[in-house]
Amino acid sequence: FIEVLDLSDNDIKGSIPKEIGQLSELTYLRLSYNAFTGTAECLEELTKLQLLHLNSNRITGMPNMTQLDKSEYNESTFVSDCGVPSAFDETPECENCTMCCNANDDCYPQEKTTVANFGYSEFAAVFFACFIVFCCLVALALYLLGKRKNRGNDLTMSAERRLEEDDNYALSRIGKESVYSYFVTDMVFGWLIAFATLGIQVGILVFFIKASEANLQEDTIDIQFTWKCPRDSDVCKDKADLTNAGWVIFSLLMIAFLAKDMINGCKLIYHSSKVRHTIGARIRYFIGGMGLCSITLFALYVSTVYNKAIATSNTAIIANSVIVLFIMEIDEYIFSAVDAINDKWTEHAADKEVSKMKKEIARQRAQIELADKEVSKMKDEIARQRAQIESQQGEINNQRKDLGMLREAVEKIQKSQAAAVTASASDSESAECEGDTGGQLMEQVDQSCTMPSTEEQDTQELKAAASSNTITQCTAHASAAETGSDADTGKEGTTNEMKDENALQKDEIVLEMGRPAQ
Repeated sequence: FIEVLDLSDNDIKGSIPKEIGQLSELTYLRLSYNAFTGTAECLEELTKLQLLHLNSNRITGMPNMTQLDKSEYNESTFVSDCGVPSAFDETPECENCTMCCNANDDCYPQEKTTVANFGYSEFAAVFFACFIVFCCLVALALYLLGKRKNRGNDLTMSAERRLEEDDNYALSRIGKESVYSYFVTDMVFGWLIAFATLGIQVGILVFFIKASEANLQEDTIDIQFTWKCPRDSDVCKDKADLTNAGWVIFSLLMIAFLAKDMINGCKLIYHSSKVRHTIGARIRYFIGGMGLCSITLFALYVSTVYNKAIATSNTAIIANSVIVLFIMEIDEYIFSAVDAINDKWTEHAADKEVSKMKKEIARQRAQIELADKEVSKMKDEIARQRAQIESQQGEINNQRKDLGMLREAVEKIQKSQAAAVTASASDSESAECEGDTGGQLMEQVDQSCTMPSTEEQDTQELKAAASSNTITQCTAHASAAETGSDADTGKEGTTNEMKDENALQKDEIVLEMGRPAQ
């Protein structure tokens, strides 16, 4: 009985002999690298086969080999020409093949995983539906738990302030420069933009899933046929350069770029379960967190599936990852575009704390302007007061000059008073002299009245002459006193009166002396 038959690489032409299908004990059959044509349905009777290679031929009809034992040769168990690009107008289908080769003798395993058999797109839809339900249940459980803990506890914070803080927290979690920030507002137009952006991202990522589907008979796939089934070997080998290091780099990239969004989305879902929120705020926060988590997980899923299907090297897996991560930034680019079109459309998604700070800055700026005006007024007032001070300083200088003049005048007055005192002393001496003279004159008058004798008259004449000399001396002294008194402008009125009285007395004496002479 024949168990092993290897006719590969012999350039055999024509159809496969039916006699081969009668070798029921065959476990190993290689017909690759020949020119067989037609179908291979005659091989379906070989139930004990463990290896069947039909690649690099012109066989259009593949046998249905459901009975193959794949435990021995794994991916190399059943190899045929069922890959693209194909040498045929229509790529042959082979449901039971473990390896499909194309016209370039490049091959790719067709054995599908459970997810691949179910369909990557279908699996993603079911998974995320379950994920949304799970998040709803978690948020509901957290809400009930929080309600039980806060029972009987009154909130002291005002509703307006609490709403502002909650919105600011939600905005910081979801991203201030992303269209997803519209989810924390009640702006209908913003919600439409956010959902449209989410749909665009999901739609683009779906293309990557479709391109990585393991349907090797479609020309739209991006799968790279990196396997080779050599002519001199019955084992197919993967020639790709992708190693475990590439997958480590891929993991680090995903963590670095997606972990933040995933964590913030979970925090926002948890934040939506707070008892203090209104129903509207709770729905907005939950949808925002749910959308952020969903698109992040979907991007991770797509990137993994796509790189698993087409990445052939470490650099290729990095490049593919960067493309998917760039798609995740579309929400920020759309936000920038909306802001460029009309910045008022993005004000509702702006940080409320920043808006509050802007208002506070505007208020403080108005206060500063008002203060500047007050300062200008104060400067004007200071300038006016400075002018007044300068004017008063001039007056003070003038008063100082006047005071100096008054001081000089006072000194002159003091000197005049001293001269007046001296003059008064001189006048008193003159008065004494005049008193003596007056007494002598009175004696002469008495003598003239008593009519003395001749001798007595001679004696009296001598006395009169002496008296006349005395009077002349007194008169000269009085004239000198008057001359000194007239030189002093500050002499008192009493001194002038004394001079007048002395003058009168002098005139009377002169008159009295003139009478006897007559």
